[in-house]
Amino acid sequence: MDRRRFFVCTALVLSLSALAHPGAASTSRKPASRTQPVSKATSKASTTPRPRNSDGGRVATTKPCTPCVVQAAKKGKSPATRKSARAAKDLPCHPKDYVDPKIARNYQAAMRDLRRSGIKPRVTSVWRSSESQAQLHRCSLSTRCRRSNPGLYRALPAGKSIHEAGFAVDMAGIAAGPRGNKQLTPQGRKTVAIMKKHGFSWRYGLADPVHFEADPRKHGYRSVQAAITRTQTTCQVKLAKTRIQKKAGNKIARNQIPGKPRLSTVSTKTRRSVARIRA
Repeated sequence: MDRRRFFVCTALVLSLSALAHPGAASTSRKPASRTQPVSKATSKASTTPRPRNSDGGRVATTKPCTPCVVQAAKKGKSPATRKSARAAKDLPCHPKDYVDPKIARNYQAAMRDLRRSGIKPRVTSVWRSSESQAQLHRCSLSTRCRRSNPGLYRALPAGKSIHEAGFAVDMAGIAAGPRGNKQLTPQGRKTVAIMKKHGFSWRYGLADPVHFEADPRKHGYRSVQAAITRTQTTCQVKLAKTRIQKKAGNKIARNQIPGKPRLSTVSTKTRRSVARIRA
């Protein structure tokens, strides 16, 4: 009887304690996975919006190319080379007078013809980095900035200008007069004719008289955007090297005519001496 009373009292005490603390049992039954904190990397990736352009599509980011001095210094071991590389980190990818290697010969020929005709070319802009193009675009949208830079015409946004591809050149002295009523100068007429002769079109006319450009699609690029991406991400030494390798490959392919035996590079005199030794 005493044992029955003991068990009944114990059961009553346990039931009363469970009723007094109802949250303890439910908390202990929750799965451990819900109480684990979310990792910082996951939360950051889910909350940070990806950049989008005006059309709503994602912007394709390209890694800008480093100056050639830095690339060359990676192979060098001398302290002087490493020091020059550190000093060149802030330099642009290409020099300001850079043009794509595929039109470099045409550009130099045009400059020579201009000098021979008595014109001293006043080149104001050739290659531009995408950062410089973005600054010019912002300036062209501001009335105050345009007034302080009277030679600046409408600048395209970064990623759209053919200057970023190294296929455009701006020259002063082409036209004279107030903006909106400019006229070609005698020097300008000669310049336009010479530049057209060497493959540079005067695309915008008097709306942007300083601007001359070549078409990248006529020089092996799929599009203007492809030329911009290539030039903005590849050092000029690598671009020139690629062009030389392609020319060498084309020359070898032309010399190897199908069905025709290859010409031996060994001279007749050498073959005769080898024949005597064998005899």
